[in-house]
Amino acid sequence: MNYDTILIHYGEIGLKGKNQPDFRNELQSNIRFRLRSLGFDWRVRYAHSYFYVDVPENSATRLTTAIEALLHLPGIAWLARGLNLSRDEFYADQKINYEIIEKPLLQAANEEYQDGLAFAVRVNRADKHLPNKSMDYERRFGALIIEETDWLDVNLDNPDVTFHVDMYPDHIFFYTEKLTGAGGLPVGITGRVLTLLSGGIDSPVAAYLAAKRGCSVDFIHFTANRFQQENAADYKVSRIVRDLSKITLRSKLYLVPYTHFEFAALGHKMEYELIIFRRFMARVAESLSATLKAQALITGDNLAQVASQTLENLVSTTKGISIPVLRPLIMFDKQEIIDLAKKIDTYQLSLEPYKDCCSLISQHPRTVSEHRELEEIEAELFSDYQQLIQDTLDDAICLEYKCGEQVK
Repeated sequence: MNYDTILIHYGEIGLKGKNQPDFRNELQSNIRFRLRSLGFDWRVRYAHSYFYVDVPENSATRLTTAIEALLHLPGIAWLARGLNLSRDEFYADQKINYEIIEKPLLQAANEEYQDGLAFAVRVNRADKHLPNKSMDYERRFGALIIEETDWLDVNLDNPDVTFHVDMYPDHIFFYTEKLTGAGGLPVGITGRVLTLLSGGIDSPVAAYLAAKRGCSVDFIHFTANRFQQENAADYKVSRIVRDLSKITLRSKLYLVPYTHFEFAALGHKMEYELIIFRRFMARVAESLSATLKAQALITGDNLAQVASQTLENLVSTTKGISIPVLRPLIMFDKQEIIDLAKKIDTYQLSLEPYKDCCSLISQHPRTVSEHRELEEIEAELFSDYQQLIQDTLDDAICLEYKCGEQVK
């Protein structure tokens, strides 16, 4: 079949009330933006609770590329490559021209035929002004396929191939395969967040989940040494953000040095060094979020996964700042996180060796801490905490990514 359309359906957006148009407009804008990032200036149109993209002739290879990109775009529940007939082509004078409808259906049936497989026809008669019921059309089209093609077996409960015919007021769409999308909400509709990104498995997945809930996502990472900053674009964390930007669409990565904290703490023996450093990272991120107009921080914390993520230590970190901290993975099983990392293609990158600041600080961190006690320790350690934060941010390097490419 000469596919000329990408049919796109959303899910959760359909549950919204008066603000549903805002969500739809954001998703439509994101679809257009993602396609243009591939060099495809294709028209994206909305009609009757779905979107459809006009695909130019002779675009089979580009169509495959577009489908692969859109499958990862938050807000899309499912999509399909299909053929589009306008109402004027099949319906006139209150009569359906069945020959025009049946021709592409038979073409698809012939192309999809395999010996021993069973098929079904599913008709969605969304245009209630059309005569007959969906089941009537299904019987007619199914019988036609049996009569005119090599198909012999019908299985309505578990077909090997399903021929879909969606009949809307303005169009009929033909397609054979529904491809499951990312779901969720369109990026950018619910606000901006800043993710504290490590080089591990968890935080990229947390960022993905934030994007899937409609957040614009930026990142901050604390580098273990100056070399990582000077080779920023090739650093593992940078490549993780580059790949995630295929989902987040536009993201900035701020690489900030760990060294200012290290020098300030030099010569001091601390029982709570790791949790104090985590509070420092959160405060630096909070300061940066004010510049970025981010409304919350995202972390990859997972309750009791490691010593610094006990409930007491998570509470101590949260009390050190005033900005909300969102922890999408807080109750996840580790295998669930790994499965998501594989799904979004960050798992293998996250496994690459790297020097993590937290692992350099303490081999045996305390599992229980208390906010007031930590405040007293910090007051003794750091004579000018705000200047320490500012010095750290002054040495930050910012990289920007768009749809899987670094912005030069």
